[in-house]
Amino acid sequence: MIRTDLAMEATESYGAAQIPGVSVENEVVRGIKKTKVTVLNAEGEKAIGKKIGTYVTLEYKELAKGDMDADENCSKALADEIKSMAGDALKGAVLVAGLGNRMVTPDSLGPEVCDLVFVTRHIREYAPENIDERMGNVSVISPGVLGVTGLETGEIIEGVVQRIRPTLIIAVDSLASRSIDRIRTTLQIGDSGISPGSGIGNKRKALDKETLGVPVIALGVPLVVYASTVAHDLLEAAMAKTLQDSRVKSGMEDVLRGMSDVEGADMIVTPKEIDKVVKDLARIISDALNIALHRDMTLEETRRYMH
Repeated sequence: MIRTDLAMEATESYGAAQIPGVSVENEVVRGIKKTKVTVLNAEGEKAIGKKIGTYVTLEYKELAKGDMDADENCSKALADEIKSMAGDALKGAVLVAGLGNRMVTPDSLGPEVCDLVFVTRHIREYAPENIDERMGNVSVISPGVLGVTGLETGEIIEGVVQRIRPTLIIAVDSLASRSIDRIRTTLQIGDSGISPGSGIGNKRKALDKETLGVPVIALGVPLVVYASTVAHDLLEAAMAKTLQDSRVKSGMEDVLRGMSDVEGADMIVTPKEIDKVVKDLARIISDALNIALHRDMTLEETRRYMH
């Protein structure tokens, strides 16, 4: 079984064939490849294993590689998608939830993003005379993980939601890909919620409109790939290149099918420079959130307020 959090990857095994209950659209926006996957009904859910909803991925090979202009272009493209998906909910109180374990680098994207989001709820509450009316109403929370806090992520966020009554939650988390090429180069945003920890196989209670009573937009970047997936892809490529005997090839295909069940298959692989990658991606995503959540302010203005 190939494991992935990306809806677009879940559609790829169908090739060019029409997937029952699923719509796939491709275009180029700001020089970035955009794929929009819409799961329309229960048939589509069953076909690709993703909940009913819309999933947008932005692919850019130069993402988080040190080109500030390219990164800012990606932030603006992502901000456009956030605004389009959230709609009027951005006019109310928005809670950004940074999911993941700050102490595990490939799982720390959510908390790192929260550190850089321009928060304003406290200003509106305690110093309204100092508020710039162009600012959104923004708060953040990094609830940690069950193994550290002893509390389910969903329990913590549910308590906060009941207290502050946001109109929208934006949950940021690390994801898993089935392709090494998509590690760090792909941003996904979806409106169907998220299962915390899904990027490293620790699925918990879903955070979505059904469980929280508030629309939940999920935003993430693949930062890990399972060892079984890497081994599968490398062996498959080697087979295609070297094996001619059909009987040997058939036997090797049986090996590939059983690879996900052996010990060590659920180990994860991440880039060796993951610490810098996470910091760069956190800046790109937080810039996008600051553009989208403070709709009448420029990125430069939000940065000035934060320093």
